[in-house]
Amino acid sequence: MNALQQRIKVLLPAYFAMVMATGIISIACLLVGFSLLGQLLFYVNLIFATGLLGAFLYRFVVYRKELIKDFKSYQRGPGFFTLVAALCIIGNQFVLFGGYIGMAVSMLALATLFWFVIGYGFFFNITVTDDKKPLKDGINGTWLVIIVSIQGLSGLISLIWEHLDRKAEVYLFVALCLFLLGCVFYIYFMSLIIYRISFFPLNAMEFGAPYWINMGATAISTLSGSLLILHGQDIYFLHEVRPFLKGFVLLFWAAGTWWIPLLLLLGAWRHLIKKVKVPTTADGYDPTYWAMVFPLGMYVVSTWRLSEALQISFLKIVPTGFIYVALFAWAAVMIGFIRQAYRIFIQHRMPKP
Repeated sequence: MNALQQRIKVLLPAYFAMVMATGIISIACLLVGFSLLGQLLFYVNLIFATGLLGAFLYRFVVYRKELIKDFKSYQRGPGFFTLVAALCIIGNQFVLFGGYIGMAVSMLALATLFWFVIGYGFFFNITVTDDKKPLKDGINGTWLVIIVSIQGLSGLISLIWEHLDRKAEVYLFVALCLFLLGCVFYIYFMSLIIYRISFFPLNAMEFGAPYWINMGATAISTLSGSLLILHGQDIYFLHEVRPFLKGFVLLFWAAGTWWIPLLLLLGAWRHLIKKVKVPTTADGYDPTYWAMVFPLGMYVVSTWRLSEALQISFLKIVPTGFIYVALFAWAAVMIGFIRQAYRIFIQHRMPKP
């Protein structure tokens, strides 16, 4: 087994966070005026998505036993939802970078299929399994990707609903229901996560980048709610709940903003006080750090859309400055990825002794 095959065999289910992160950074660049960079990242993201889908399918065919084991895992299972979220982000890119509605609809259909299979399959397994995990071992920040996938579906539907069919209002109603479902799931999971980190010992090694999804889930909830407000202005049932929607999206944006300083403090505690090394080399590259990049990019996009939905122009100051933080984080993790990919390529090319 060569190095590449070994990597695919143990492929992290949450690796599609790389596509999520690159895609949302691309959209963020488009919104703040870096159109050329955003377009370039769109094409780069298509390459990432194609490669990861190929690796995922190869693992499903060749290493199905390992894949199923991950799917049934409390720790790794929620990572499969990154596939759904990634497809939704790519669907958004297809619309925003060329108006490719047909491709966006295809991404929506595929994401919906995976959402049903992964969502109900995962929750069925953890419900009937005899190998129950205690709360302190079973839940972590990755679980919030479940909310990200739900809100990703809602946002993409809101973006393209007028192009679906004559009864397109039905799809917008579904988008509204998904938005509300995602909000409810956030309340469920965040209550458990706060209880876990507040009342159980938290090892510094456990507190990794995925906990940034605490903020990312609120950001994408803000985005999907804002898109409902912006794209459903003439729909009666949405008009009736607009005050509620506006209050709810602002609530989630405020909650996400509150998380940022705390996550920075906890990150400093982890790396400066507890001396957990930041991955800076090929051997130290940690793909879970894409789960930190995505929330940073999503915060830029959601704040921009919130300012449009609520007509608060001064809020655009935030994403205009925050985009540089998101770009720096993306570049730092990408450098680690490129180094690791180069090392694997060299190992693959080296003749066996």
